[in-house]
Amino acid sequence: MRLSLVLFPLAMLCSTVQAQQSTDNLVSPASTSGSLTGLKYTNVGATGTYNQVTNLIPGTFPSCTVNPFCITQRKQISGNLAPFNEEMTFNFRGPLNLYNIAVYQPDSSGKTWMQASSWTAGQPPSNLVFMNNYGGDKSGEFSICGGNSQSFANGNWTDATTAANAEIADGFLDEDHEINIMTAQTCADSPCDGFSRGTANHGWADSKMLVVTFDMPPSSDASKVPAIWALNAQVVRSAEYGCNCRGQGSPGGCGELDILETLVGADPDQGISEIYSVKGATGSGNNNFFARPTSDKATYAVVFDVQTDSIAIQHLTSWDYTQTSVARDVIDGYLNAPAMQVSFATGARKRGVVGGHRRSHGL
Repeated sequence: MRLSLVLFPLAMLCSTVQAQQSTDNLVSPASTSGSLTGLKYTNVGATGTYNQVTNLIPGTFPSCTVNPFCITQRKQISGNLAPFNEEMTFNFRGPLNLYNIAVYQPDSSGKTWMQASSWTAGQPPSNLVFMNNYGGDKSGEFSICGGNSQSFANGNWTDATTAANAEIADGFLDEDHEINIMTAQTCADSPCDGFSRGTANHGWADSKMLVVTFDMPPSSDASKVPAIWALNAQVVRSAEYGCNCRGQGSPGGCGELDILETLVGADPDQGISEIYSVKGATGSGNNNFFARPTSDKATYAVVFDVQTDSIAIQHLTSWDYTQTSVARDVIDGYLNAPAMQVSFATGARKRGVVGGHRRSHGL
C-alpha cells in the first residue's frame, strides 16, 4: 500500500512534466485570429478521384503538336488525410534564408516520431535532397517540347548540378528561384507512384512533421515574394508547371498546402495559408495571416497527422534539431494547442484575400 501511494504521485508528476514538454516550444500567448501563431485544418481526408499522370508525350519539334499531351487516369482516394497521406515534397521560393530543416515520422508503434531527414545550413544533409526544375545536361532531362524535369540543385540553388547535394548549400534562396526537398531514395531505387521522368525522388508519405527555421528578407521587386508550401510529390516528378495532378476539386486536387505565402499586391509583411484537394480549397482568409519574418529567424512546425485527420501549423520559439525523436505527446501538444481552426469540408471554397494574388509560379 505504501509503495502504491508513492508511485501514484510520481506517475502524476511524470504525466505533468510530459504535458509541459509538449507545449514548451509554442509561441505564447498564442494568437488564433489576426496575426496568427497557429492554424489547424480539420476533416482533411477526402473521398473522391483525381487525374493521376501516367505519361507525358511531348511531341516533335518544331510543332510539338500531340493530343493528348498529358496522359492521365482516375485515381480513387479515401480515408484520413487523403490525399495528403501520399508522398509530399516541401517547396521554397525566395527571398528566403533557410537555417535548419527536419522531417519526423512515426515509428511502427506510433508512440515516437523519429527524425527521418535533416539539414543545417553549410552542412551536408541527411536523407534530404535539394532539387529544382532545371533538368538537362547536368541532371534530369530537357526537351524543347517537354520542358525541364526535376534536377539536383546546385549549392546556390540557382541552377542544376550533376549529383544529389554535390555542392553544399549555405541556405540563401534569392527572389528569382525556387527549390524543393525530397528524400534520398530515388524512383530508380524503388518505383514511385504515378509518372516520373528524369531525376525523380521519393517524398514523405503518411504522417509527417516538417520543422523549419528561416527568415524572409524584404523583396527588391514587389512582384517577387516568398513562400513555403507542400505538394503531392507526383506534381514535381511529372512537371510542376505543366502536366500534373495539382488543382482544386475533382478531377484535379492531388494535394497542395500553402504553409506561409506572401501574396503579390497584398501586405508584403503578411503571409497566408491555403489548402487544395479534390474537396476544393479553403484557408486562413482575408483577415488572418502569419507575420512574415523579414529580419528575425522564425521556426515553424507543420504536422500532417493521419490519426486525427488534421494538419497543424504552429509557430515555435525554438527547436533542438539534434533531437532524433519526438514523443507522441509532443505531437498531440502541437495538434491541440491554441490555433485558428478551419474545417476542410467537402465542397469547401477558397477564402480570398482582398487586393492580393499568388505570385506567378515558376518565376
